[in-house]
Amino acid sequence: MIRIMLVSLLLATLGVGSYVVLPIEEVEVVGHKQLSKDQVQQITGLKPGQPWLWAWPSRLEPLLKNPWVVSATLERPAPGRLRIVLQERTSLANILIRQKRFGLSGDGVLLPDAPPQTPLLEGKGEIPIADLLLLVQAFPEAKRIRYDVGGYQVLSENLNVWGKSAKELQDWAKARRIGKSDASRVLAHPAVGSADRIYVYSWGVSARR
Repeated sequence: MIRIMLVSLLLATLGVGSYVVLPIEEVEVVGHKQLSKDQVQQITGLKPGQPWLWAWPSRLEPLLKNPWVVSATLERPAPGRLRIVLQERTSLANILIRQKRFGLSGDGVLLPDAPPQTPLLEGKGEIPIADLLLLVQAFPEAKRIRYDVGGYQVLSENLNVWGKSAKELQDWAKARRIGKSDASRVLAHPAVGSADRIYVYSWGVSARR
C-alpha cells in the first residue's frame, strides 16, 4: 500500500512538473489551407500551456477523422515547440446533395464547407462518384455536370453534350481535343443557348436543336 501511494505521489509530482517546467510554448501548423491553425489546435488539444512531454502523436487521431485531412504528423523541433504537418485534400468540383453543397476530392471524398467552384455536379439517384470524377477530368471547362439513371449532361459556355456512358463522353472529349470529333460542325455554335445539343452514343454522334 505504501509503495502504491509513493508511486501515485511520484506520478502526480511529474504531472504537475511537466506543466510548470516544460509547457508547450508554440504550436506551428504547416500544410493547412482549408483548416485554420485555431481549428487544428482545437481538434487536437495541443495548445500553448499544455505539457510538452505529453504531446503524443495519438493526439492527432481526431484530425484524421476530418474529411479534409489525408495525413498528419507531429514533430518536436525544439523543447517546448511542436510542429503539426498536414496534407489536405483538394476539392475538384462542387456537388449538390439534398440542396447542400460539398466539395469532391480526387479520391472521391465529400468535403464539407468547400469554397464555391465549378463544375457543379447535380442529379438524381445514387451518386456515381467514379463517373463524375472521370467527367470532371475530361471536361475541365464544364460549368455543370448533371446525372440521372439515363446518362450524363455536360454544360459549359459553348457546349451542351449528353451521353449515356461517362466513358463514351470521355472518348468523345479526347477526340474533340485532337480535332477528330464527328461533332466538330456543331461546335462552331458559340453559346449553349443557341447551340445544338450533342448526343454521344456508342455508334456515333448526333445533334439536335
